[in-house]
Amino acid sequence: MSAALRLARRDLAGGAGGLWLLFACLLLAVAGLASVTSLASAIGATIDGKSRDLLGGDLLLVTSQREATTEELAAMRRLGPVSGSATLRAMLRTARGDASLVELSGTDRPWPAAGSVSFVAGGMPLDGGTAAIGRDLAERFGLQPGAAVRIGNADLRVSGVIDQMPSAAGFALAPPVLVTRDGLAATGLLQPGSLYSSAYRLRLPDGADGQALGKAFQARFPDGGWRASDRGDAAQGMRRFTDRTAQLLLLIALGALGIGAIGISSAVAAFAASRRPTIAILKIHGASRRTLLLMLLGEVGLLGVGAIVGGLLLGALAPELVGRAAAGLLPVVPDPHPQWRALGLSALVGALATLAAAWAPLARAAGDPPATVLRGAVETATGRGHLLVPLVAGLGAVGIAVLQTSDHRFALEVVAAALFLALLFAGLGRLIARGARAVSHRGSPVARLGLAALHRPGAATVRLSVALGLGLALLIALAGTGASILAELRTTVPAKAPALFLLDIPAAGQQRFAGLAQRLLPSAELRLVPSLRGPVTAVNGTPVSQMHDIPEGAWILNGDRGLTFARTLPPGNRVVAGGWWPANYSGPPLISLDVAAATALKLKVGDTLTVSVLGRPIVARIASLREIDWRSLGFNFAIIFAPGTLEQAPYTMMATVAPGPHVSTLAFERQVASDFPMVSAIRVGDVVERVTAILTALEVAIRLATALAILIGIVVLAGAVAATRRERQREAVLLKLVGASRGQVLAAQLVEFATMSGVIALAAFGLGAFAAWLLVVKLFDFGFEPGWGELVLLPLAGVALAILVAMAAAWPALRARPAEALRSL
Repeated sequence: MSAALRLARRDLAGGAGGLWLLFACLLLAVAGLASVTSLASAIGATIDGKSRDLLGGDLLLVTSQREATTEELAAMRRLGPVSGSATLRAMLRTARGDASLVELSGTDRPWPAAGSVSFVAGGMPLDGGTAAIGRDLAERFGLQPGAAVRIGNADLRVSGVIDQMPSAAGFALAPPVLVTRDGLAATGLLQPGSLYSSAYRLRLPDGADGQALGKAFQARFPDGGWRASDRGDAAQGMRRFTDRTAQLLLLIALGALGIGAIGISSAVAAFAASRRPTIAILKIHGASRRTLLLMLLGEVGLLGVGAIVGGLLLGALAPELVGRAAAGLLPVVPDPHPQWRALGLSALVGALATLAAAWAPLARAAGDPPATVLRGAVETATGRGHLLVPLVAGLGAVGIAVLQTSDHRFALEVVAAALFLALLFAGLGRLIARGARAVSHRGSPVARLGLAALHRPGAATVRLSVALGLGLALLIALAGTGASILAELRTTVPAKAPALFLLDIPAAGQQRFAGLAQRLLPSAELRLVPSLRGPVTAVNGTPVSQMHDIPEGAWILNGDRGLTFARTLPPGNRVVAGGWWPANYSGPPLISLDVAAATALKLKVGDTLTVSVLGRPIVARIASLREIDWRSLGFNFAIIFAPGTLEQAPYTMMATVAPGPHVSTLAFERQVASDFPMVSAIRVGDVVERVTAILTALEVAIRLATALAILIGIVVLAGAVAATRRERQREAVLLKLVGASRGQVLAAQLVEFATMSGVIALAAFGLGAFAAWLLVVKLFDFGFEPGWGELVLLPLAGVALAILVAMAAAWPALRARPAEALRSL
């Protein structure tokens, strides 16, 4: 081993022999992989490290449209100190007339049970006449402690501006406002049927199992509609969003690593070819094949370690940089400290990928007989033994990377799809070479020379087809998907959606409300529906709390569900199984269920769901399954009750108002605020703006990650061209000797690179656009609006960049003078 390392060190002293390509590809690939995994780990570390503060306790118990009974509250207090709150949506109005939807919470004192609320200025509300408001709200309206605001029937003074506070949710579409219980009562918003939730945060003794205690509480009060979350469930929405985003970015980073492996293989092949004479001489002097292989591996390993360390250093900076750039979008700040596990796994994946790409050419070089090399013969063929190590190392790299994703099956499917695309582009590369051979006798001499370069021995046409094709196809697919989703939010949603959603309209006042809308917005389309909330507590008699492995699509079991009752089938709904009840139905409880949710839970017509409404369990039989057009953007309920079950329960009305294009709703909103202070108005435009900001930031991150894959592909191209410098120089010299000008040699190279990159870009555009169409139309059910102008520019820009990079890499060989070159050839 020591002899091999000494030989490696001395050999490297004479030059890296083209291993700069290995260094560049591995540096970029590891940097991308380490950045993605470090960021996901840093966000997870923040959530885990501050889970108690984020949740506001060790156990959170939540129910809807009621408060805990005396018995339930006593059971909580036996577990530990309890701090309760009631939360609902409300409208906050300033003295200047500005208005905003807020998440209003009336809290016990002290609150929360664990952790604390941090403030930019001021502090917690101390009495019924004060309120603490979120930082976004304060900045938007220029509010400071002491400013006057109005919520419902209460005139309040701002006591503080909230920086961070406990929350069980992830991204919030409305800023928080905290008041005392007395302050909440003063607003007059808690009316029978109001949509609110009661949350109780408990501080448990050290070592207590919050998850087990939560399940035990749910089992003791099975009809209470309780949802339990422990510290491990803190910021569930943020965890899900982070996992999905990290998974997507990780798969892109793996694609970049795969493209980089092609470059590594090319670099090592060129390096091994340059070392063949040295290896032959060392073999003549008694060096063994094992020593020589270790020498070559040592040289590659030394540069590889340097590249991996550089990539890890860049990746370690990602959490802090992203934390600063996305401070206004992320509800938690990523932990800025190095994420050693993520960095270690990234290093291991990079090392295994390098071994997989480098082993075969190094093993061939170490195994060539000296006589064959010294006679100037080409490399010997690869044996099957040379493929075992690359196969094991490659599978190890993929396995470790897949294990880092939250959905292993999806990751494996994407890896399989990437391998299929790689084989597809490899096949395309072979077709390009064969096509070039078939037409190489046609056209001008310059064109024939350029086409001949695509199929000559040692041509990198296949490898470059895979590298450039994968990168461009991925970029086009993601660009088309992102553009279509954003177009849906910016154009289709505002065009189809009502301008306002209004909540908590008193059932007794719906006629007065409709008259107000008719007077102020006579041409508006108004729709009123009853509204309640309640969780599904059992499926076919099995309590949800006792169900294991709940399917991904069974979202109706997660938390409260919006409930309504209807005599006729709502617009945008179609019955696909069973039948709709008669308009005058009066009998046992029946429901109509969303067919997608039913499929996820394997439910059919005749099965039962138990829904808790105000703590009362209602066992309802499924009368029909509906296909819901969620793009109708109206009131769409997964669960609709037949008449005769919920009418006697306290409920409120929800309304949508669609006044038509260019019609202002401000006068209507002001009058509603005056006549119905308990009503909350949600402007669709504000929600779309918030969601668009999040998705735009996500799209930027995805495009940056994809640009990394393109960059590695460009580096691979430059390296592959540079690796053939000796052959290109010999060819250029011979052409000049027979009378070719430098311009003609340059034109032949241009034909080669333009033909190859043009065909690859055309295929990548077709495959990428088709993949984007599948995702947008089939998965998201959106209209396909990828922004064709920008989408077409991507492959054109890719072709132009590829040609420029390839010509720059080939230029030193093209400018060689015959006399100087012949002396060195």
